[in-house]
Amino acid sequence: MTDDKVIKLPRLYVDSDLNAGAEITMAGDQAHYLRNVLRLRTGDGARLFNGRDGEWRGTVVAEDKKRISMRIETRLREQPSSPPETHLYFAPIKKARMDWLIEKAVELGATHLHPVLTQNTEVRGLNEDRIRAQIVEAAEQCERMDVPVLFSLKPMFSCLPGMPLLACLERAGGARLKESVPTAGPVAFLVGPEGGFTAEEKEKLQSSPHVTAISLGDRILRSETAAVMVLCAVAYS
Repeated sequence: MTDDKVIKLPRLYVDSDLNAGAEITMAGDQAHYLRNVLRLRTGDGARLFNGRDGEWRGTVVAEDKKRISMRIETRLREQPSSPPETHLYFAPIKKARMDWLIEKAVELGATHLHPVLTQNTEVRGLNEDRIRAQIVEAAEQCERMDVPVLFSLKPMFSCLPGMPLLACLERAGGARLKESVPTAGPVAFLVGPEGGFTAEEKEKLQSSPHVTAISLGDRILRSETAAVMVLCAVAYS
C-alpha cells in the first residue's frame, strides 16, 4: 500500500497495547462508530495509536453488530519522546466556543487541560465524557501521537500548580507574552473567563510567588482567542 493510501485510512485512538500480530476487539460506542459511521468491514484497514506504542496499521478480521476485531500488522510510526508539558488553565465558556477552544488546544499541543471556576465563570458545569471524546477526536484528526489529559472542573485557587504559571491578566501591566514563554521545559498558562478576572482575583494571583502576569497586547481578547494565542507562542517558539 502506498503512503498516500495509508494516510487516507481512518485513524483511531485505542486503549489496548499495540504490537505485531496482536488482535484487539472494540465494542460499544467505538464499534458503532467503526461500523456505522466509518463503515469498516472485514478486510478494511485503519491506523491505530494509543499514546504509548507508536502508530500501527490494523485490519478488520471479524465484525458483528456489537463488536469489531482488528489484527495489528505493521508499525507506521515510532512513538516520539514525550513533549514538554504544556498546561492550560481556563474558565469554561459557552458550548460552541468551548468546542472550538478544546479542538484548537489539542491541535496546538496542550498536554494538560484544567477547567477552573472563577467569580465570573458563566458555565459552571461540564460534561467531562463529551469533552474527552472531543479531545480524542481532535488528536485522531490532527495526527497527534498522544492524547491530552483532562482534569475535573475545580475552583481556580484550589488547583493552581506549584510550577510557574503565566496568567493572562488584562490591564495589569504584565510582561509581553513572547518575552515570557520559556524556551525549554514545562509551561503553564491561565486564561480568564468572559468578563475577565475580578480585581480581587487579580490581586490574589499577582501576590502568588508562582504567578507571572503577562500581557496579550492592547486588545481585549475572547477567552478562546487568548488560549490559542498563548499555545501558539509555545508551539512556534
